[in-house]
Amino acid sequence: METVSQRDIVAFLSSPEAHGGARVQRIDTHLSHVFIAGDRVCKIKRAVRYDFADFSSLALRRAACEGEVRVNRRTAPEMYLRAAPLYRTENGVGWSGNDASVAEWVVVMARFDSGDQFDVMLAADRIDAALVNDLADRIAGFHLEAERKPALRPGATVSAILEELGSGLLSGALGADRREDILRWRARSGEEAARQAHSLDARRRHGGVRACHGDLHLGNICLFNGAPTPFDAIEFNADLSDIDVLYDIAFTLMDFLRHGRRDLANLLMNRYLSATRDYGGLALLPLYISMRACVRAMVSSLPGQAPEAAARAGGYLDLALDLLKAPRAPSLVCVGGYSATGKSTLAGRLALELAGDAGAVVLRSDVTRKRLAGAAPETPLGPEGYSAEMTDAVFRRLFRDARKALRAGRPVILDATFLGAAEREAARALAARLGVAFRGLWLAAPKDLLAARIVQRRGDASDADLSVLERQFERFAQDDPVSDENWRRTDASGAPDAVLDHALSILKESNLKEMNT
Repeated sequence: METVSQRDIVAFLSSPEAHGGARVQRIDTHLSHVFIAGDRVCKIKRAVRYDFADFSSLALRRAACEGEVRVNRRTAPEMYLRAAPLYRTENGVGWSGNDASVAEWVVVMARFDSGDQFDVMLAADRIDAALVNDLADRIAGFHLEAERKPALRPGATVSAILEELGSGLLSGALGADRREDILRWRARSGEEAARQAHSLDARRRHGGVRACHGDLHLGNICLFNGAPTPFDAIEFNADLSDIDVLYDIAFTLMDFLRHGRRDLANLLMNRYLSATRDYGGLALLPLYISMRACVRAMVSSLPGQAPEAAARAGGYLDLALDLLKAPRAPSLVCVGGYSATGKSTLAGRLALELAGDAGAVVLRSDVTRKRLAGAAPETPLGPEGYSAEMTDAVFRRLFRDARKALRAGRPVILDATFLGAAEREAARALAARLGVAFRGLWLAAPKDLLAARIVQRRGDASDADLSVLERQFERFAQDDPVSDENWRRTDASGAPDAVLDHALSILKESNLKEMNT
């Protein structure tokens, strides 16, 4: 409900006079009035009071504006410029005055092109793998630095959210047409939350609950100064932003899934996890993504929404239900072979075949090596990064992370050369200890073809060059893993589709694909 009139403030900010003569575009939301002019954006909080937000006094609106700038500078420091006062004087509303005449507080931001919002970019097919990798690195860095909230209990938070979502869906427009589906989602989500009660409690103890963004959907991410930039974080209600980091990124993953881009969702998830190593929390991801889908369903079916938004609500509910199907059996697939055989290409495509929602976990030795060295995955390493000691450390970390993900119920694909028998045996033994299915795929192709691929490679996490390929053939020619009954040779000389088809036929023979579909 509105508590005081802001009519003169809105009139001033709607006029070119307030922005150096620039034409003004005004956007109204249920919490803010936004004014876009020139290279700036000005936003004021509406003088409203809701159960979840109170901007009813000038002091509260000032605190909210200053909080918005502070919170969003964590991810968008060059976008959020300042919280500035507006004054009411005898000459009307203006940018100058004294402390006694402050009439309103304004968030002043640098403007970005609306076409560079990620939801718009996705619709225009302008989001590629490099951009998703950059986004994942930025979200991971933000989450790793975010303040921990050890006193909060995710289990209680999830229960409250589930109750609110269920009630909201039933009372909205969707409730009339999809009541039985909503009740089915309430039952499934409640059962899953109860099943994951131990994991939810562990998130608090292990630092998974932090001061997050809170509203990390694609519409709140943009390309700013050439970099993916989350903005418009929730500052007005800590209950919505002090959450599990995986619930935070679940919103982004859900958006990709809803738009049919499981490939981008899988890429985002795996790149993020390679930086945070938060594999132990993966058991919660289907529930978290389902909850985010229901958030969208509920908002889209609120009274007053545009017809196209209301039409989308049912699709979000369908996704939410699909995400809570019976959990898939975990399995371990290893993709090995000499450099440039296409291991990473196959691993990425298999990830979408072996698991639902955001796909299987892919652990790539080249990426793990760079993370251990404190470098970005695409940064080349010197010889010290390829010592025997470093390689041993890489495989130890791969197996530790694989164990966590498998225990969380997630299928795992290990992408490494696996040229040594000891490494292959360690992978098989890990699967045996955990009681999960195992299969090794050995990619093979002619040496001259691999050399040609290496020459053409650009911007990849692998640093292998022609000399590395030559040494591999010299050292390991007598240790052919196809003699191991747990590994099958896969022809890697053809197109990626053919390689994938061959790999899937092998997994089908091993009953791996049936176990995960």
